Amino acid sequence: MQKLFYLFKCFVLLSIIKSRTINHLSFILLSLFIFAASCDTTEPPIIPPPPPIVRDTITIAVESFTHRSVTLNITSTTNSKNSSVRLIRELNGITTTVSEYPIQTKDTTIIDDNNGTGLLLDTTYTYFAVRVDSVGQLKDTSNLVTQKTLAPTSHNYTWQEFTIGEWQSVLYDVWGTDENDVWAVGALTIGGNFYGALHWNGVEWTPDSTVGGTAIYGFTSNDIWVVGGGVFHLENSKWIQKDKRIVNGSVVVLDSVLFRNSPYTSIWGTSSSNLYLGNQWGKIIHWDGSKARVMNLTADYAILDIWGFSEYEIYAVSGFILNSYGRLFKYNGSEWSTIRTGSYSNINYDTYGPFSSVWGSDISELYLVAYSIERRIIDNWLIDNSYNTEIKDRVRGSASNNVFVCGAYGFTAHFNGVDWRKYPLSQQATLLGLQVFNNQVFIVGYDQNTAFIYRGLKQ
Repeated sequence: MQKLFYLFKCFVLLSIIKSRTINHLSFILLSLFIFAASCDTTEPPIIPPPPPIVRDTITIAVESFTHRSVTLNITSTTNSKNSSVRLIRELNGITTTVSEYPIQTKDTTIIDDNNGTGLLLDTTYTYFAVRVDSVGQLKDTSNLVTQKTLAPTSHNYTWQEFTIGEWQSVLYDVWGTDENDVWAVGALTIGGNFYGALHWNGVEWTPDSTVGGTAIYGFTSNDIWVVGGGVFHLENSKWIQKDKRIVNGSVVVLDSVLFRNSPYTSIWGTSSSNLYLGNQWGKIIHWDGSKARVMNLTADYAILDIWGFSEYEIYAVSGFILNSYGRLFKYNGSEWSTIRTGSYSNINYDTYGPFSSVWGSDISELYLVAYSIERRIIDNWLIDNSYNTEIKDRVRGSASNNVFVCGAYGFTAHFNGVDWRKYPLSQQATLLGLQVFNNQVFIVGYDQNTAFIYRGLKQ
């Protein structure tokens, strides 16, 4: 179209010049100049637009937190290949780089524990992330997030003691949805009758003869599992045995794997369709909601405890107190591996055994009951020797600043985020099971005559 326009202009100008008598040379020269300029049909160069400014989107969110750490998830696009992502912490106007990694990592989790020294308790921190380009310039800032670390909790508990049952009564484990809905399991003789469980409704304990075992774990008030000599599930307010059934005096096997691998000693799961059962023979059985299978782990001794954070991070303890043996296993979603070992002599082992329990409130912090109380902060093991002379059986908590350990001779101690405190409970009791809520704790066990239950109320 531009060429046609220029040709039309030239034609009009020539026509005007021919139709008039021009007497002045100057006017002719001016006309020729205009004619030459107007008849130029060369198109002007096209200037390309500037390249678009490429920005990377960076998003940050808090995944979890403890009294000493904050766990954050960072996602980003990866347009700027030679850049990195820098996570920054801000407190009182002072900024600190927590971590920096290549932007090619789209999704990553970072635990800020101040390089192993721990964050301040009861303190609010602000976090954001930026892209750092190839020359060190800061670009593409993320959103801001704030998180307050947990404060120390109170050591001040008052205790109620319940003794239930007659000779050789025992309670092994306890679990509940809240302070007014708690189950304790074991073997009880009350008034000459046998019971396998007790239920607490906030006022009193009621015995139940339809279920019994050595370990309990659940998800809701009507979705609870008990294992021991059998496998039981609370559904529709009734305890249903899942491994076998007695019909007209005969045993009917419902799941051959569950049936063959009892007795069970521990249980944990993410749901009733993803359960892990440890047995006396050092095996872990997986239940998928309809059938069971034996997993690819065989320990030397019984699986005493199982705890996890997700189906991709589960821990199991195998141990035997008589030879101070211990082994801690980790499951990554596909296989089990040994991550810590213990023995009496500590020769060719990681630490001193025996091992008996494992628990954690957050992926950044894991408790292991060994000869000492051991705590893994990210990848570093810290050993607390405060109670080495005590026989310790179980560790549980409601958060990283509210942790209990119990064991033989009434041993009970509480960690509040700063230090431990021991409570003077009955030295006749062997305490085996723990259920910790924010303001209450239930501890169960036995002595040679009866079953013990302690209910601690935080003041």
